[in-house]
Amino acid sequence: MARDLLLYFAVTALGVVHFVLKTKGTAMESVTMAFALMWVMSLALLMMLRIYGGPSGQHGDVVDYDENLEREHLPILLGSVAAIAVVNILLIRGFAKTSIYVPRPSLSQVTTFAPILDDVLYNLVLVAPAEECIKLMAILTIYRKTRNEILSVAAPVGIWAVSHAYLAYLGANMPILVVSAFLGGIVLYLVLKYTKSLLNAIIAHGLYNILVLFV
Repeated sequence: MARDLLLYFAVTALGVVHFVLKTKGTAMESVTMAFALMWVMSLALLMMLRIYGGPSGQHGDVVDYDENLEREHLPILLGSVAAIAVVNILLIRGFAKTSIYVPRPSLSQVTTFAPILDDVLYNLVLVAPAEECIKLMAILTIYRKTRNEILSVAAPVGIWAVSHAYLAYLGANMPILVVSAFLGGIVLYLVLKYTKSLLNAIIAHGLYNILVLFV
């Protein structure tokens, strides 16, 4: 794995421990554990795919994901966050804040100091890494079986979109939120594909969640 990605995951591990302990006994405990398990399990499966991938992995996966960060990636990162925000503004039109569920541990009163800082870190070091890792794991697994990029991307992103829309909003406009979240997931996949960096997708996802926290 790339140096930058390993470093980020080392920080993520510390963040996971911090929030597991901090949310224990609160309404956010089960949410934190779910994200932590999602992250650990997807990392283990990504490692298994890398080690025991067989011919499909050797012949090339649908996407390369372990390149280091580059200065040239900054416009792509900022553009992707803007694109997801624009999609949300155009599609959901005010009946929901966002189609992508953004957890906020501060709402469960797990902190009395700088609550917004906890929310920011929670999304940067736990939520975004867990979700992007599990999507990548699913994409690689399906692609190695089908060799079909469209199916391999659409299935995991579709499931991710439905779960996000369900958590963000319940009502007659649910299909619109699913479409909005799906398009957001496709944007994040394109960031991963064209920068060849899982870390870029994680950062873009985290930055969008932080944007939602402040608007």
